[in-house]
Amino acid sequence: MPKERGARLPITVPLDPIDRDVEWYPPKAPYDPRCLINGQLDEKQNKWVSGLFDKDSFVETLAGWAKTVVTGRARLGGIPIGVIAVETRTVETVIPADPANSESQQQVLQQAGQVWFPDSAFKTAQAISDFNNGEELPLMVLANWRGFSGGQRDMFDEILKYGAMIVDALREYRQPLFMYLPPRAELRGGAWVVIDSTINPDQIEMYADPNARGGVLEPEGTVEVC
Repeated sequence: MPKERGARLPITVPLDPIDRDVEWYPPKAPYDPRCLINGQLDEKQNKWVSGLFDKDSFVETLAGWAKTVVTGRARLGGIPIGVIAVETRTVETVIPADPANSESQQQVLQQAGQVWFPDSAFKTAQAISDFNNGEELPLMVLANWRGFSGGQRDMFDEILKYGAMIVDALREYRQPLFMYLPPRAELRGGAWVVIDSTINPDQIEMYADPNARGGVLEPEGTVEVC
């Protein structure tokens, strides 16, 4: 991070060549987004397969909370940058029992990947705000959301409020912000509305891999309409 507000970014000499290829490619099956961010060791060939950012530069934050979103800081060509990525695998979230209520019990809930839940939407908004106001870092969002979870419990847990917080945080962002749809990513419906580049056209640029997909409806919904 900059040593003080308004200071220049602490750019270092990257360990990886700046013009290197990104060798790690997402599979069709659900995968760990940290491999796309940081790379992975290929044990069969005993070779490091590089990810999007400099090797061993990614530091994850708040890993145990709202696991459907991955947030942290990394370096890209030696330049520090905030990172927000999407968990594609199904994860478990634990709601602890209320110690003040003897009848309360711990709950373990399943959360699907590529979906914003109230906790992960709040985590996303909070991370964007931290990168902007507290650390003044550029940001890259690896967009791979199929939408928001819209169940009755999610509505009660104020998912619409946290979705609006994401829009507010993006609108106020003052550093370069890159929306990137990685290979085999999907961006659908309400998720696209929330991170659209028109929210902050002075700072947000959007890019997509040729193998990424985007649209308002899921393919099954489009078929039903036709």
